[in-house]
Order: sequence, then structure tokens, then C-alpha cells
Amino acid sequence: IHLKDSMTLNIKNNKVYLIAEIGVNHNGILSLAKKLIKYAKKCGADAVKFQNFKAEKLVIRNAKKAPYQIKNTNNTETQYKMLKKLELKEKDYFLLKKYAQKLKIEFISSVFDEESIDFLNKKLKSKIIKIPSGEITNYLILKKLNVFKYKVLLSTGMSNYIDIVKAINIISKNKVYELRKGKVFIKNKKIYKKLRKNLYLLHAVTDYPLKDKYANLNCIGQFIKDFKLVTGYSDHTSGILASLISVAKGAKIIEKHFTLDKNMKGPDHSASLNPNEFEKMAESLRKFEIMCGSGKKKLQKCELENVKISRKSIVAKVLIKKSQKFTYKNLTTKRPGTGLNPFLIEKLINKTSKKRYFPDEQIKI
Repeated sequence: IHLKDSMTLNIKNNKVYLIAEIGVNHNGILSLAKKLIKYAKKCGADAVKFQNFKAEKLVIRNAKKAPYQIKNTNNTETQYKMLKKLELKEKDYFLLKKYAQKLKIEFISSVFDEESIDFLNKKLKSKIIKIPSGEITNYLILKKLNVFKYKVLLSTGMSNYIDIVKAINIISKNKVYELRKGKVFIKNKKIYKKLRKNLYLLHAVTDYPLKDKYANLNCIGQFIKDFKLVTGYSDHTSGILASLISVAKGAKIIEKHFTLDKNMKGPDHSASLNPNEFEKMAESLRKFEIMCGSGKKKLQKCELENVKISRKSIVAKVLIKKSQKFTYKNLTTKRPGTGLNPFLIEKLINKTSKKRYFPDEQIKI
């Protein structure tokens, strides 16, 4: 299957980049995975994200499930058994990416080992690689990345600033950041300027679904201030409110789990949005972008007629005779705003009137 180079993560001005996190919600079924891509596109997503892993390389055979996984699957089987059923074949990724390209939606995937990086970058020709929260301390993966050749999304669930600074420095193969007394300092500005073009931070809190009290959305603004990188939010809460708030906090990327049916069997379905919910979130985010505008304060087109009605002009307060001087006692301001701007009243004071003005008549220069 011939694949073109992937599109690039395109974040412009106030537009939010919206990722439908399919993850393992395909339940290991190719047809379901394609259907999820189709619906994600219909619902307004800019990208779909999958996970590239082999169970035997990801987890030891007797590793227990996370509490949320047990709760969401009603099954105490090992992580290995659960993940084995959720694998996609290597050829499936080619088919899915080609299908995504056909629908003009970006195809992204997470990596969980070094071989996954080679597969996505060299074989699948992905230009965006996601490092999930569980891998932020995985030195082997971080060191293998080449952030100067493709874009990297770094998710920060279960981490602190020490972890994040270490991870970024390993990814960049330079000591770009330094943490001193809890504060972040840029140590290598030259590398930082290159790094910021391709590395994106995602605030995340790892639990499914995430309780509101743990969302900690103020981290987004703090990330932007401290790391000076494009920042997003990987949202694991129920509903869409947290995603909307995160954009108000400065998030430029939103990643949200996506499913066709929240009642399907699997670890992530119940914490995902269905198509109706995802579409509502996308519409709300686009409306938010429109409402935010350019940020430049100027007279809006819709205000032009209202200016004439709501603002005031300089008018005669009483009868003003020709050759009489203008004073604050014989001038005032009244609607409509079709005459002299009230800002000019000071310049009129003590000047001589060139004509007679009746009360309420607009003054002319």
C-alpha cells in the first residue's frame, strides 16, 4: 500500500487542533476502527489517534490491570490478556492510515517501545508521534526519538516537573531546561528555538473517567508560562466542559477518547465521548474560537450603525449667538453621534461661534 507523507500538526492562530482518541476502542477489529475514523471525521475531528503496541513488549505476563481497567471491563484478567485482544496487526495500520488520508483526517499513533517508533516513522511515514503518559519516564523510547525530524506530542499524566524536564532534555539530546527551586529555566536557547517547532506538551491526569476535582486545568497556563511550548490537554473527564475550559486556559490541542458506544466492552469506552457528544464538543470549540476573535480591540462591523445612535455629538445647550464665545455653560453633548466627537469640546472652548445655534443644534466647525 502506497502511503504519502503524513500531514503535519497544523495549529494556526486561535484554531484548536482536535484529536479523536480511538486508542483501543476498536476492540482489535479493523472494520470497527475504520468506522471510528469515519465518524470522527463527520464529528469535526482534525485527527484520529491509535496506539501501536504488541502486548508481549508492553507488559509482563502476570501484570495486574489498573483499577479503572478492572472497573470498566468487569474482568480481573491480566493486562497481557486484555491487551492481546486489543492489538491491531501491522498491515492494519497501513490500511487505517490510507483510509484516514482518503477522508482527509490526520492519522496519529502512540508508541510503547523503540520498534514502534521505527515502524511509525520509517514504514508508516508518520510525521507525528505521541508519547503517552505511561512512557514519559521510558528512557529508551525518549532517547530514540528525533524531535527535529517529526513532531512529538508528550503527554504528562502521572508526572511532575522533574519528570517533564528530564523527558524533554532526553528527547532534545540537550539540557534545554533546568529546574531550580521549582522554577523552570531555559538553558539552551538555540536548541529551544528548534525544539518549540516540533514538541507539544499535553496536560493530562491519568484516570478513566477522571473526577472533576483532579483535573487541575490551571496546569495548562503554567505549562505555557514555564516551558513556552504549544500546550494542549488530553481530557479524561466525563463530558466536554473540561475541554472547553482548557481552551480558555490556552490549550491549542484537545485529545478526547472517542467511541461509537460507551456501553461496549473495553477499558476506555465508558470514559469516551460518543459521536453526538464529540460533535457537540467540536461545535462548541469552533464557536469558542469565533467568539475569541483576533484580540485586537477595534470597531466591529456590526457596531457601525450603533455608533451613530448610541454615541453623542456636541450640541448647543442654550441659544448661542453669532460671534459669541463657546463655553462649558452653552455647550453640551447629546445623541445621535453624527456630529462633532465630544472629545473635541475642549478645543471649542473660548472660540467664537461663526453662526447662531439654537438649543440641541449640532455644532459645526
